[in-house]
Amino acid sequence: MISPHDLQILSSTSLFAGFSEDALRALCAALRPSVAELPRGRVLWRMGEQVTQAGIVLSGRVEAWHYTAAGQADLAAVHGAGGVFGDVLMSAQTVGSPVELRTAADSRVFFLSLASLLALCAAGGGEDCARLLENLLREVSEKYWRLQRRVQCLSIPDGRRRLAFYLCAQGAEDFLLPISREQMARQLGMNRAALSRLLGRLRDEGLLRWDRSHFVLLDPAALRSLADDA
Repeated sequence: MISPHDLQILSSTSLFAGFSEDALRALCAALRPSVAELPRGRVLWRMGEQVTQAGIVLSGRVEAWHYTAAGQADLAAVHGAGGVFGDVLMSAQTVGSPVELRTAADSRVFFLSLASLLALCAAGGGEDCARLLENLLREVSEKYWRLQRRVQCLSIPDGRRRLAFYLCAQGAEDFLLPISREQMARQLGMNRAALSRLLGRLRDEGLLRWDRSHFVLLDPAALRSLADDA
């Protein structure tokens, strides 16, 4: 059963942008999505498995992990309330998942299958169905762009400039990174000690302030200039 709070979360996502509450409620009734209450540690799918549905976190947190051949676990993404996952893989269908998805807290998750969406559109889903497909395409394109930015970030040889690029790529001057320093260091391709030194250097230069997972870019222009020099 989809609650009013669930609808509020769904309407805040890019996937359901542009839908009124009534239109969203009617669309959900037609698509027949599932909503699952999941305990912490529940694996949604494993690496290599085919993904046939997308998920939206209504509450809690879902993490995407990649495991290397050497057994190292790297955190690829964190999805809090309103986070959308699986949409790219659902669209690809024939590609196995490069990550394992699991809940990092007790979570409530909305699942939407591509089959139900396509069936609704084939049956004449109208403007709402077309808008949802348009939003899905836009979401997939934006995630591809973010992946390109991540590859670009990791290609920067200088660690200080790589960190500046990473911080500017968050898209805000005041933001939360709900990951540990170890996980952040892995995303940046460096060890934790090196990351701590670089963060301290940016702080001492008056470019950055942080408190645990809360970061504030004090001089965004200078950080962008540093990142662009890469």
